[in-house]
Amino acid sequence: MHLYRLDVSERKRERERSRREISERDRVFISDVIRERFSLVPTLQTKALDFGCGLGEMVGYLHSQGYDAYGCDTDPVWEQNEASPKGRLERIATSPYRLPYADATFDVVYSTSVLEHARNPLECFREIHRVLKPGGWSFHLFPAKWYLPSEPHIRIPLANVFWPHCPDWWIGLWVLLRVVQVPRLRPDWRGVHREYCAFMRGGVSYLPNRTYRRLSLEVFGGHGSLVDFYIARSGGGYARLARRLPFRGLAGWLSSRFRMNMIYQRKGK
Repeated sequence: MHLYRLDVSERKRERERSRREISERDRVFISDVIRERFSLVPTLQTKALDFGCGLGEMVGYLHSQGYDAYGCDTDPVWEQNEASPKGRLERIATSPYRLPYADATFDVVYSTSVLEHARNPLECFREIHRVLKPGGWSFHLFPAKWYLPSEPHIRIPLANVFWPHCPDWWIGLWVLLRVVQVPRLRPDWRGVHREYCAFMRGGVSYLPNRTYRRLSLEVFGGHGSLVDFYIARSGGGYARLARRLPFRGLAGWLSSRFRMNMIYQRKGK
């Protein structure tokens, strides 16, 4: 497969590859959010759900830490992976959209780099609300609508900013520039262009922060930001840089709009 090729099967596996690349540092960060921000201690009485779990690495990690952890996704890629925590991963039904769990099952539901792929965020939030226990929490870490310097999956500058109307010619321009840099891509540049365009039309959903806030208020009756916690504790490159600079509040505001955003919701008791 060419260096920049993102064909149909690759697009389906994109989130799973990102899950495989989650470092121990990032796993600890998610665990810290659950334990320190929401005061949910790691016991088998604390049920956690990884929404969009991919291969289930995070589920396995939280289970090893003492949580009763589960995961779900629309594509059961874990079935062919021996390392996945079998018996803890379930497929999400899509027609109608429904998480495979009973009402009021989980203390916390979280996702990492999932919301930017969800074309049905209102349905997602409603289902998360349904499976949360009264007083339960959900939180989501995802790239912001105005993420810079380029769309984080296909690395086309401003493609996420233009979404949902990213011009095909703009994607083609950057594909051709890559061909100049990597001549071996030349024979297949049209295929790469088609697949990148298809990905931007059907594989992502870059919504502005105000939309997530509106949907959170509609479903949960509340909406909050965890960007300050992200800046203080994440091992990401931007967060590490922001910790060395003054005006951390401004750094959080910039992150939520131009890098990574992190929101939370709570189900009423």
